[in-house]
Amino acid sequence: MRYLALLILASYSGVSAGAQGTAAKAALLPYLAAEPVSEQWSTASSHLLVLGALEKVNHVLQPERSEVIAGRRFQETFYLPEARRTEQVYDHYRRQLVSLGELMFECDGRACGSSSYWANRIFKEAVLYGPEQYQKYAVIRRNDGHGYLAVYVGQRATRKIYVHLVHFLGDSEQ
Repeated sequence: MRYLALLILASYSGVSAGAQGTAAKAALLPYLAAEPVSEQWSTASSHLLVLGALEKVNHVLQPERSEVIAGRRFQETFYLPEARRTEQVYDHYRRQLVSLGELMFECDGRACGSSSYWANRIFKEAVLYGPEQYQKYAVIRRNDGHGYLAVYVGQRATRKIYVHLVHFLGDSEQ
C-alpha cells in the first residue's frame, strides 16, 4: 500500500523535492531481504546515461551509445543475501521496469562489456565488480515523465550478488 501511495504521490506535479526523493526510491520493489550498502544523491547538474554496451575506441573504454541527462540523480546499491542467481534478480527488476516505462537498452553478461568499468567508472561503486558473465543492465524511460531508471545486477567472484539502482530525475523534477 505504501508503494502505491508513493507512486501516486510521485505522479502529482506539485510534489516537493524531498517527496520526489522518497518516490524515486519507492519506484521499484526491492528483492527479497535486500540490505542497503550505499545511497547517494548527486550534486552534479548533468549525468551520463549509458544506452549501449561498453567498447574500446582508440584504446579507451566507453559506452557505444550514451546521453547526457540534465537534472538530478539518485543511486543506491543493495547486497542480496538470499539471491543465488543473477537471472532471478534481474527478472525481478526487469518485470517492474517494463511496467513503468519504455525499455531503452539492456545487456547481459560479456555483451555489457567490462564489469570493472561499470563498477568503478560508471557507478563508482567498487563492490559491483565481478566476472563479466554474471552482470546484467537495463534502462527505461519512465512513462510518468519522471526521467529514467537503470538497474545493474552483478555477482562478485565470492558469489555475493548486488543490485545497483539509478534514478535519473529530469530538470522538471528538481
